[in-house]
This record gives sequence, C-alpha cells and structure tokens, in this order.
Amino acid sequence: MSEYQNTAFRVYPIKVDLGKKNPLKTVNFYLLSLDDQLILFDAGWNDQNNWEAFQNTLKHHGFTMKDLTAVVISHNHIDHCGLVNRIVETHDIPVFAHQIAIPRLKRDPDFLQMRINFFHELYERFDCGDRGKRQVDYLVESLDKNHDAAIQPSISAIEKAQLQLLEILHFPGHAPDQIGLWAQESNILFGADVLLQHISSNALVEPDGNGKRLPTLHQSVQSLNKIASLPVELVYSGHGADIRDPHGLIKKRLQRIEEKGEKIRVLIQNGAVTGRDIAQSYYGKTYDQQFSLVMSEIIGQLDYLEQKGKVTKIMMNGAYRYSVI
Repeated sequence: MSEYQNTAFRVYPIKVDLGKKNPLKTVNFYLLSLDDQLILFDAGWNDQNNWEAFQNTLKHHGFTMKDLTAVVISHNHIDHCGLVNRIVETHDIPVFAHQIAIPRLKRDPDFLQMRINFFHELYERFDCGDRGKRQVDYLVESLDKNHDAAIQPSISAIEKAQLQLLEILHFPGHAPDQIGLWAQESNILFGADVLLQHISSNALVEPDGNGKRLPTLHQSVQSLNKIASLPVELVYSGHGADIRDPHGLIKKRLQRIEEKGEKIRVLIQNGAVTGRDIAQSYYGKTYDQQFSLVMSEIIGQLDYLEQKGKVTKIMMNGAYRYSVI
C-alpha cells in the first residue's frame, strides 16, 4: 500500500494483515495530513495489532498523538471504529460520523431493540424458520455482550467537520451511514467499504431509523454509479489493495449484480418461491454457515428485482412468496 503526497495533502496508510484465511485480507485506515490538520480516517479493530500499527505509523512519519486533530469514522462497523475510545482517552479530539451512524456507534438501547424487532419480523417474512430465530437470539445476546463496544466520546455529525481539500460523500448500501472522502484536486477517493478490489462489498440489509427496510442493494448500485461519475483514479479502501482502475472494477461489480439477479429470477421460475427456498437453492450449506450475509444478499436482490419489475410477491401464511413477472 503506497503513500500519496503533494505539497498540501499527504496520505499515510495503516494496513493490518488479517492472515490468509480471512476473506477481508487486511484492515486499512489512514492518516491524512492536510495543511494544519492531521485526520485519522477510520480506526481499525480494537486490538493490539491495530493499535501498534497506528502508533508505528505516527512515529515513522514524525507525528505523535498530540498532532491528531480529528477522527472521521466512515461507518458504524466495528472494524472501522475499534480504536476510537482508546485514542480519545489518550488525546481528546473531536470524532465525526454520519448523523445516522450515531445511535449505532453509541449502541443506543432503543435503537438496538428496534433493530432486533425488525430482524425478527424480517426473517419470519422470508420464511427463515429456526435459523432466523437463532440469529435473532444472537442479536439479543449481543445487547449485553457488546455493550463495551459503544463509542464513549461525543460524536458530531460529519456535516459539521471542516475538512480542508476533502468533500464528504454519502455511500449507503453496505451500511446506511457509510461516507467517503473525495480529494478532487488529486482524483483520490477514500471509499471505506463501498468498493473493494478483491471481493464484492456486501449490501447488508438494515432498517432505517423508523424500522423500515432499506433498499440496500439499490443503494449500493447508486453509490457505485456515483463513484463512476467522478474522475477518480485511485481508491483507498477499507480492506485489501488500493484500487487503481476503479471504473473498470465498478463495471465488473455492476455486471455481477445483474448476473446474480438473473440467476435468482430463474430459481424463482423453477419453483424456489420463498426467501429461504431461494437462499438454500443459491447458496447450499452456506445458507446456514453465513446466514445473515446470505439473507442480506438474497433480500437485497429480491427487493431490487421487484423494484425493476422483474418479480412480484404475495403474502401467504405469514411469508412472502415470489413469482416471475
């Protein structure tokens, strides 16, 4: 992973290897030196490897913790915000994220309970049976288990941040609150998980603040098209290698989404009519092994196909049944 620098803008990547068996390959976060600002974009996992990588990068480039002026969190997932508490305990600086990330990052109990209720109903509607119930039980257990993962310092809406040379862009889909930073003068995008070089970024099914299901795959497509509209030449992403042909990669990702949708449409045509039927037909044993990821993919595709007028659904015995138009 390379550094980028010009007279006013320097990038110091922090890359933590996750080992060959981890599909993410690395966790990447970034020190951004912008004139009189030193911003940390994302904050990795909360473990010693990430902490040491962060400290070593500071030291190697002649910085200390006291030089940091802000932390910007791209989205609420734990591998992007893990060190925030430790950093701010050491050096009290502002923390910024998208407004809708705040209840997630703070692990607001009312929001999390709403989210549990959302998934309880969702998995019933998609006929997930006992496997869906086990996933909801896991979410209930996580309320207490992950209590300490809450971000302790105050979090300000990213719109209030003053980021020299950087434009804040919203990229929902993988997470509803995901943002990226666009350095227009350099044609560089800090994209977090909106686009990854070696794997597709999952469009994870989530509720909005009112408990309504978000059209996550459609949002992902819109976010990819937003990037495609920019003259971007380099993407620093949240995992894996730097992306040096983003437009070509976006074309592949969009094509893959359409191909998956067509395969799912054929499965429905051949008699797989509930969410569980479709997921098991498409993914086999992976349905049980990676249940939440699989159902996010299937539900996102079904919503997207329905939006495009390629499938329709009816409610029967408490679950949706799909048919091809």
